[in-house]
Amino acid sequence: MNKHLDEAIHRLRDLPEDRQQAAAALLLDFLDHDPTDDLTPEQIAEIERRLAEDDIATEEEVTAFFHRMKT
Repeated sequence: MNKHLDEAIHRLRDLPEDRQQAAAALLLDFLDHDPTDDLTPEQIAEIERRLAEDDIATEEEVTAFFHRMKT
C-alpha cells in the first residue's frame, strides 16, 4: 500500500464515527468516478468555440420559448 494512503487510513481510524462516514463517502465517490467520462481536450475546445459564438438567444427569445412551452 502507498505510504500516503496508509497514513491517511491510520488517521481516519482515529476520527469520530460521523467523520469516518463522511470520509468513506468521499473515497467511495472518488473510486466510483470513471475517468473515461471526462471530456476530451477536443470536446472542451468545441464547447469553448460554441460559447464564443454570438448565436445566443436573447432574453426575450428565451421568455417567448418558455411561454410557448406552457401552452
